[in-house]
Amino acid sequence: MQRITPLLLVLAIALILPSVGVGTAAADIYFESEQVTQGIPNQPDGKGIIKQYLTTDATMTDLGDAVTIIDMKQEMLYELNRENRTYRQTEIEKLGGIPGMGAEGEDMADNPMFQAMMKAMADSLKVTPTDEYKTIAGYKCRKFLVQVMMSTSEYWVTKEIEGYEEMKVIGEKASRLFMNNPMMKQLNVAGMMNTLDGFPVHTVTQMMGGTITTTLKTFERKALDPSLFAVPADYQRVTD
Repeated sequence: MQRITPLLLVLAIALILPSVGVGTAAADIYFESEQVTQGIPNQPDGKGIIKQYLTTDATMTDLGDAVTIIDMKQEMLYELNRENRTYRQTEIEKLGGIPGMGAEGEDMADNPMFQAMMKAMADSLKVTPTDEYKTIAGYKCRKFLVQVMMSTSEYWVTKEIEGYEEMKVIGEKASRLFMNNPMMKQLNVAGMMNTLDGFPVHTVTQMMGGTITTTLKTFERKALDPSLFAVPADYQRVTD
């Protein structure tokens, strides 16, 4: 399965969390998507299932061998490796730093190279609604085009999915969290979330000469045990 870097994962989560208005959340959210990867350099072709768990306090993305937890209360991201039972943790506001770019103790947000790179990404980022509609997985979807740097995507989104109100509540909280990160703030993630008004049922991303296609398979509103979002006690933290 295509591996996702922590920062790209946060951005991906932002793009599935609509933030238009806020209601009262009635339940947590669980959904599964099938992801098919073809022609991505240094990645094997194949397919896999991505499991997503969302609450107003935390999210978890389960890729099978790897798990990513975002704790919105602690503003922390945890990467778990199931094979060797280890984990890494990173403050959300520090995601996106490039090793070796800044001097020791330097705030990446103040680094000229970092600022130039973020500006280039922000300038390239565009979400464009279209007038194309079609039914996918039983939902009426509208097509949006998303572009950032050398990556272009089709997002087919719907408002018909049961649980959309809960998604908006979670999205509103997540958008405030993402704004604490200099990169996410400069990329205007909140603006993207407002423009991409709906839940992505099907996405097709062209990048590095390959394609990543993701399609929703199941979607449920149900109570999720808080222990799902805790790092297991027998996992060892790694820092290198």
